[in-house]
Order: sequence, then structure tokens, then C-alpha cells
Amino acid sequence: MKRSIVRWPRVELDLTEHFAFIALDKVVPAERLLVVARESFERLATSPMIGSAWNSKRPHLRGIRYYPMPAPYRSCIIFYRVMPDVIEVLAVLHGARDLESALRDIVE
Repeated sequence: MKRSIVRWPRVELDLTEHFAFIALDKVVPAERLLVVARESFERLATSPMIGSAWNSKRPHLRGIRYYPMPAPYRSCIIFYRVMPDVIEVLAVLHGARDLESALRDIVE
């Protein structure tokens, strides 16, 4: 069963930031990032359990899953929740960040 995709507003900001950073060097790979992100969201809508559970001691982060985007964008990690009919895409963060803190700011 394919679920609908709901992107939190933060997702657009994250993708815009990733795009802008990559485009400083080359625009084509930055454009490809957006395509790969969209394809990844679709993949999660069809197979939501391909990502892994995010292990956190913080109760409000329980139930969040993560999925690294395919190469060459594996450093971009999609954070999402699986709902009965919907995939909630919460954020697309760079793996070098303090992810636990970034998620706290997004989800709380």
C-alpha cells in the first residue's frame, strides 16, 4: 500500500539549504539532489520500513525513522514518521550535524 506523503515545512527549508550549498560549486548536482529527494520520499511512501528506527532517550522522538538518501547524497538523511495512511517527512538533515539536537528543535 502506498501512503500519501506529507512534508513538514522544515523539509523545504532543508532542501533549499542543501541545494544552495551544492549549487555554490555546481548547479546540476544540486538539481539532482532535489530529484533524488523526491524519489526517496516516493520510495518511503511505498516501503516505509526500509528506514531504521531512530533510537533516542527522548520520548517525543520515539517512532521517528531515518533513511539516508542514495549515493552520492548519502550524507543527507531523511527523518520521517510512518502513519497508517501517511508518511510524514519531518526533516532532511546533513549527517555531520548534531542530529539529536536538530530533531529536538524540529519535533518539539
